[in-house]
Amino acid sequence: MPESNEKLNSQVLESATNGTELKLAEATDFDWDQAGFITEGTLAKDIEVAFGEPLTKENRYTASPALFVFLKDGKVIKAVRIIPDAFFGADAKKKYGRDVVLTPPEGKKGFLNWRE
Repeated sequence: MPESNEKLNSQVLESATNGTELKLAEATDFDWDQAGFITEGTLAKDIEVAFGEPLTKENRYTASPALFVFLKDGKVIKAVRIIPDAFFGADAKKKYGRDVVLTPPEGKKGFLNWRE
């Protein structure tokens, strides 16, 4: 189920590189009401607990540094591989609403926090 989305990936990279905020809803061109992410190495069973599906045929997710998971009405509708390794594990495996903003930590470039 994981797929590529060059537009989203590019916007995440630009935000992390420049240390700017990115409103996730504005960076996507499909309908969703919750989103979250997992990091590379996350166990399939932990992904299933967090999002309702394992999203990988392997024991662990290893296809990219991050996987953005989008849900609509409680069901996974899209899982997008994200190449920039810019996310903190503490923000992972949680669901955020459409108002989530990827925000750089104060004065830092290269990393993004998920904040509502």
